[in-house]
Amino acid sequence: MNFNKEQVDILSKYFADISKIIVASAVIGFFIPTETGFVTFSVFAMGLVSAIACLVFSLQLNKSALA
Repeated sequence: MNFNKEQVDILSKYFADISKIIVASAVIGFFIPTETGFVTFSVFAMGLVSAIACLVFSLQLNKSALA
């Protein structure tokens, strides 16, 4: 499946937004516990890895769209 430049740009922004959401929910949630519960270290670690993976994928897509 081939995407045009505009579609790749939109997909890149989508993965960048997913990365932000993961960081906000899992990574920052680890440092700010609430009354309803807390984020365990395993959730923190997986959130961090997932956020980095989404960000790297987003940057790779953006780089290929610019080429």
